Amino acid sequence: MVRTVALVGHAQSGKTTLAEALLYRTGAKEKMGSVEEGTTTTDYTPEARLHKTTVRTGVVPLFYREHQIFLLDAPGYGDFVGEIRGALEAADAALVAVSAESGVQVGTERAWTVAERLGLPRMVVVTKLDKGGDYYALLQDLRATLGPILPVDLPLYEGGRWVGLLDVLHQKAYRYEGEKEMEVPFPEEERERAEAFRKEVLEAIVETDETLLERYLEGDEVTGEALEKALHEAVRRGLLFPVAIASGATLIGTLPLLDLILEALPSPSERFGEGSPLAKVFKVQVDPFMGQVAYIRLYRGRLSPGDTLESEGGTVRFPHLYVPRGKELLEVPAAEAGYILGLPKAENLHRGMVLWQGRRPESEEVPFARLPEPNVVVALRPKGKDEAKLGEALRKLLEEDPSLKLTRQEETGEILLWGHGELHLTTARERLSDYGVEVEFAPPKVPYRETIKKVAEGQGKYKKQTGGHGQYGDVWLRLEPAPEYSFEWRITGGVIPSKYQEAIEQGILEAAKKGVLAGFPVMGFKAIVYNGSYHEVDSSDLAFQIAASMAFKKVMEMASPTLLEPIYTLKVLVPQDRVGDVLSDLQARRGRILGMEQDGALTELKAEVPLAEVLEYHRTLQSLTGGAGAYTLEFSHYQEVPPHLAQKIVEERRREGA
Repeated sequence: MVRTVALVGHAQSGKTTLAEALLYRTGAKEKMGSVEEGTTTTDYTPEARLHKTTVRTGVVPLFYREHQIFLLDAPGYGDFVGEIRGALEAADAALVAVSAESGVQVGTERAWTVAERLGLPRMVVVTKLDKGGDYYALLQDLRATLGPILPVDLPLYEGGRWVGLLDVLHQKAYRYEGEKEMEVPFPEEERERAEAFRKEVLEAIVETDETLLERYLEGDEVTGEALEKALHEAVRRGLLFPVAIASGATLIGTLPLLDLILEALPSPSERFGEGSPLAKVFKVQVDPFMGQVAYIRLYRGRLSPGDTLESEGGTVRFPHLYVPRGKELLEVPAAEAGYILGLPKAENLHRGMVLWQGRRPESEEVPFARLPEPNVVVALRPKGKDEAKLGEALRKLLEEDPSLKLTRQEETGEILLWGHGELHLTTARERLSDYGVEVEFAPPKVPYRETIKKVAEGQGKYKKQTGGHGQYGDVWLRLEPAPEYSFEWRITGGVIPSKYQEAIEQGILEAAKKGVLAGFPVMGFKAIVYNGSYHEVDSSDLAFQIAASMAFKKVMEMASPTLLEPIYTLKVLVPQDRVGDVLSDLQARRGRILGMEQDGALTELKAEVPLAEVLEYHRTLQSLTGGAGAYTLEFSHYQEVPPHLAQKIVEERRREGA
């Protein structure tokens, strides 16, 4: 039997330490690694060791009670949303870690929501209870934010110190000394509370099964295999979410957690059925020795060495079968549904590619989690001049992490790198360094625009006489404010032959690339050519193009030119107690508040804010919310810059030009 589970949750919730403890407790490691020392199995990249946090999903294969379990230790920071969603796409269930110290946080709800949208069964593991925290208050918070949770464990305390677990369903108590688990007499002072929880849990389970509910209401005791089966079905169908307690640091509850995973969470066949092999690439990673390694989830079917699968890119062969364990690839004799495989030298495979045998699968057969648009942007400036090397490094970077986005700002000529947070971009820069390319980050320039506010008209005349043929073009142009650009040819009587119409419009558009205020592109105008003259010999496309350009610049000066700035719709998720601070800050940034609504334990604020005011908003929000806030940005429209600010922008732009 196989279980494939994504271990997700907010940053610093103890996921990696828990995964390390499970490797140790199941005999896969002789000694536990440490996050602080950079010796854990899953945080093996230089970036993870430097920042002491997970930045890429690590695979943890566990063998326990004759069963194969794959844990996908995903990053906790929302910066690494691509890795988190990739792990959830590859899993049959989500194990959401919640720190007893910190409770439900933004990362908790984000991971929960994505898992829910993918239709994944979910369970919670409460971690770090050895560090403190009120478990019973946390249960209330979990119930309020996540739904019908099912606490199968309660903490056992001695002298105020957490030492073990109380098994709610079986009314048993377990005390831990290091790795040793001992059943101890059930503490009388906890019996009444434990009985109340047992009744609550029992009723929640039987209510999901009509047959069991009838037996329960008739007074029969529901225990054993029937209860376990009902629990499994309820979790599989997303009706109930078990809550376990485990600590990677103290090892308390680690093996009972694996027991619960096997008991409650679904197998691959329960999600995808039986049939021919079906798989998906959920991440890729460039390794200096193995080339591009594709991480593949086998949803159904079996594979043996030498087998092939089909893909949109052609046939994919598996000469050997490897299971990843951190940075290692461990060869296995066969793979069955639920397995996570690593395929080295897979340069033709990309994240999201589907692999199959036989009939090509329908899109709905394969889990897919859409990546949100990145909202933090920097201008990327290479330190060297090797354009080809930079291009190749950026290709590798985007191949590994498609949640990044690369654009070029035409107006400023800047290369822009978009990410999901400061740490995300920092690790991207470090990754480029791994590829041998050093870059610097700088705040990008705002892509302002210019427009006109009133109607104006005038002449542009270009006349040049040299030896032989000269140049002659004469254009009378009218500019009107309009929602978007349009061009109208109102020439009558043949004062300008129609063959020059295209050249004249080209001259207008070329001139509109740089406005008269500060050289920004011009938008929101209608251009009307209504008069002019030509010369039989000296007129040409070039002459009329220059004349039209001259006319545009002259007329725009008279049409009350003004500066526009990009306005973005900003959605901010913040804890309720920080709403006032965030609102005040947004208003100071010239933000227009559009509304507020509750989203679980958080409040979503919606506002329209000038891009110039939120280029480094991630830092402010982190400071205002203690890292508990999150936001998205989406372009909305352009609007006029207030006059006092416009003057400063124009003066600065002219100084740069000088």
